[in-house]
Amino acid sequence: MKKANLVLSKEHSGKILKSLEPEAEEGMKRVLTDISFDPPEIEIKAEDSGSLRAAMNSYLRWLKISEEITEKYG
Repeated sequence: MKKANLVLSKEHSGKILKSLEPEAEEGMKRVLTDISFDPPEIEIKAEDSGSLRAAMNSYLRWLKISEEITEKYG
């Protein structure tokens, strides 16, 4: 199984991770995701590197959008 961790800085991490919890709970095919608030990180495990890459791209995009919204609207 392939694995990647996305570690967030403390600033806004609680709000951002909370917004991604539904995505982690819904899941993706061949991917397991665990969100941790302390320390703030997302752990992604996938059966193959293609699934891991796709999941990482999705989470990085969602993180970027969540961060932009949080910075703009608090």
